[in-house]
Amino acid sequence: MKGLNRRRFLQTGAAGAGLALTGAPGLLRAAEPKVLNVTAYGGVWETSIRDCFVAPFEARTGAKATVSLGAPAQWLAQVEASPEKPPLDVLIMSPDLAITAAQAGLMQDLTVDKVPNLAHIPQEFTDACLGKGTYLDYGVAGITYNKNTVPNPPKSLAEFVERVSAGEFVASVPSISYAITPIMLIWMLAKALGGSAEDVEPFFAAMKKMKNNLVFWAGPNDFFNHLASGEADIGIYFDGRTWNHHDEGADWIDFINPTEGGALTAVAVQIPKNANPLAFDYMNEMLDAENQARFAEIMNYAVTNTEVVYSDKLKPRITPWQQTAFPPYEAIGKARNGWVDRWNREIGR
Repeated sequence: MKGLNRRRFLQTGAAGAGLALTGAPGLLRAAEPKVLNVTAYGGVWETSIRDCFVAPFEARTGAKATVSLGAPAQWLAQVEASPEKPPLDVLIMSPDLAITAAQAGLMQDLTVDKVPNLAHIPQEFTDACLGKGTYLDYGVAGITYNKNTVPNPPKSLAEFVERVSAGEFVASVPSISYAITPIMLIWMLAKALGGSAEDVEPFFAAMKKMKNNLVFWAGPNDFFNHLASGEADIGIYFDGRTWNHHDEGADWIDFINPTEGGALTAVAVQIPKNANPLAFDYMNEMLDAENQARFAEIMNYAVTNTEVVYSDKLKPRITPWQQTAFPPYEAIGKARNGWVDRWNREIGR
């Protein structure tokens, strides 16, 4: 088995063997252990995972699923430490680590015969995990703003850069300490301004132009505080979190998917090799349209099953993935260390 490149693994993390299923998901063989260990982030994520996926899995199979909280780098390290008998059966992963795990030979192939609901997931989402996983949901990094202070917001990232540079408003953007900044800010702005993962010069030029009118957020709540306090008027943020704030009473906040397409930031799901075969049943519940619709309603993010019917409240908030900018995660993973070094030299925040 090809081992993980540990240096790359640590840097990008800074985001019943031999038994086969027979028949459709939900039909268990007597010899299969009936306890599955799945993963979730904490907070509302854990509640949503339990209600939307664990509960229907347990009802359908008669098995039990325990939920381990943590983060993708931690979970992947656990699997790497015990690949013949992984302590976790289904992993929630960041897209870059999903690629790392797939390339290391640690994850199983996903096929429609093993996971029937995979037929309703766009092939692009499975291909992005090299066929060894797929995407569960996704958010869009775009332009969030205070409607009271920015009545005529920029519609594109290029316009955003020009108007911030001119001092029309102060913008809040993620700092380099936030794990997804290389994707949602460096690559996204570079691409929008004519660059690419191989050429981020347009991003650094834009940051130099905007520097006198920028504040930086290290965590998502910092961004909201910047807008609520008036320290900033606008910034780069996520659609789902914007709508969460809106639904909690901040009806002055709004979101725009820029015309160039905001960066798609997805959550991947994978099954380690040698995991409990029931993992495929659980994965099928995660990709079920009805279950995903409930999950979307709670999380305010788009889900990946094309048969999902969104509620009247949620439907206008959802950006079709075809209207986003799909990050080249593998290329970003190779370049991000150089980007971070340059950020620290030139921006320093």
